[in-house]
Amino acid sequence: MKAFIWILSLIAVGLGLVIVLAGPGTRFGYWEYSTGLDMMFKAARPITIIDGVVSLSPVFTAAGLSLAGAILAFILRAGKLGIFAMAAALFAGSAGMVPMKMRELVQNNPFIHEITTDFIDPPAIIAAANLPRKNPAEYKGEERVHNSEQTVAEAQREAFPGIEPKFVVGTVDENAEIVRRVIEAMDMEILSNAPTDNGWLIEATYTSRWFGFIDDFVVRLRQEGAMTRIDVRSKSRVGGSDLGANARRVQEFIEKLEAATS
Repeated sequence: MKAFIWILSLIAVGLGLVIVLAGPGTRFGYWEYSTGLDMMFKAARPITIIDGVVSLSPVFTAAGLSLAGAILAFILRAGKLGIFAMAAALFAGSAGMVPMKMRELVQNNPFIHEITTDFIDPPAIIAAANLPRKNPAEYKGEERVHNSEQTVAEAQREAFPGIEPKFVVGTVDENAEIVRRVIEAMDMEILSNAPTDNGWLIEATYTSRWFGFIDDFVVRLRQEGAMTRIDVRSKSRVGGSDLGANARRVQEFIEKLEAATS
């Protein structure tokens, strides 16, 4: 019986590790991002056991069985085994919540992978245009969203109506320095920071810690009278849905910019 509990616990740990290591494996080039995501969701997605009656998630089932094994181990007075089985159950259950949370974010956000404050003339991705990417550098606001009648621009307007250009007092040069500091404070790497014919353009990238996904982040500043108009664009280089990450990044940038210029 103790051997069976060990096996159940190790299976739980193994499935948890599949989810946890899916990200680093992608980040360090051991497999494609699509493979890493597939690993995660296969470990957590319910598998039909009896059609229309019983479906079980591998990682959560293993966590539950490991928890039952822990209780049995304590009854058998195998304390160390019980502690290991309990830890295995908690580890697997916690890991399994990650793809579940990601699925929830997919459902609660439009299936898009970029955000802009200017739909007509979005800030251009120039410095990073030719770097490795699946999604083109050009803005595709008129394309239809997957499984939707809306365009990318329409989906953004509906989901994130508060994302708009920001107007601040001062010159482009003055505000460009503030923008640069805000970008760096958000743990982004600046690729280009230079004046243009009619303003200033700052290009940066954000790299996610787990999967290593790279998103382009562009801020354009233009003088309009005594004010500087600041437009922002954030775009994922891979993937169809960004789970709302680009919108959250733009919103965070605007909040920090407001605080820095108030």
